[in-house]
Amino acid sequence: MTQYWTIYKILAITLASAFIRASHNSCPVMECWFVQEKPGRGGFSAAVSQEKSLMYIRTDPDDSSFMQLHPPADIDLSRVYYVTDPAASFCRAPLHPPEGSVTKPQCEINPFVPHPSTVRWATSLTESGQSPIHLQADWFSVAAQGLDGKLVFSAIMRAPSGSKEPHVILSVSSRTASVHFRLGERVMLDCGFWVDPSSPLSGAGFSVEWRYQFRGEGRLVLAYDGKNDRLADTGEPDAALDFNALHETGNASLILEEAQVRHSGTYICSVYLPNLLAQVALDLEIVGEDSDLGFGQE
Repeated sequence: MTQYWTIYKILAITLASAFIRASHNSCPVMECWFVQEKPGRGGFSAAVSQEKSLMYIRTDPDDSSFMQLHPPADIDLSRVYYVTDPAASFCRAPLHPPEGSVTKPQCEINPFVPHPSTVRWATSLTESGQSPIHLQADWFSVAAQGLDGKLVFSAIMRAPSGSKEPHVILSVSSRTASVHFRLGERVMLDCGFWVDPSSPLSGAGFSVEWRYQFRGEGRLVLAYDGKNDRLADTGEPDAALDFNALHETGNASLILEEAQVRHSGTYICSVYLPNLLAQVALDLEIVGEDSDLGFGQE
């Protein structure tokens, strides 16, 4: 009897482990629009095309189970992508509505062309002037906004030329897509990024930039050259980053020591890698001290 009980326990543990691995390695399917410019006559862009697209997400590059799935008939097979996302950035709940939900997250895929940055706090990333072989591939950018505005997300993906199996190289996200703070409070605007550690671009340096926009006008709030550990002079003494968290965990959240009325507006968090850029936009509203809104309430 003891022998059978032992076998049963081993079998149960094995099945549970397999279930956990399967749950961990798979994510819900993401519906997106694939958007690109159509070439016009004389080299000018004539229009923008928009096609239904589907992304099957896996976190384990060796998991091939979803390759057997059949996409809906109304989606062209050329717009079906099998994405490897080791950080599970695409798997977060705000990007996946409950089954049967009419409301869906916004998602857009665009072709992406790697190119050196011209801003001075990111030029050091490509100062060699050489184009790595790693860049010779098909690149895509993805922008998504979760349900109820609780998450904004951006990613750069690389696929071998002609392949439909892109790999997430860089992702940037924020959990504070729209927030309110009281006048005089300490403000923190969430922004974090992840770089694929297996990519040749990992360890090659990064830069972070925060910009402010309001009614068509903008200004640089903060810029940091992570490769040379250099902070740009922006004239915003109250803006700061947690540099330890930035280098250790990719926490690029912006800190404003004292909320002022002039801080209300849209903030863009941009992360640069050599030849790559991903960014997210956040809305901040500063309200009066007598407001009944809670700290950082969305």
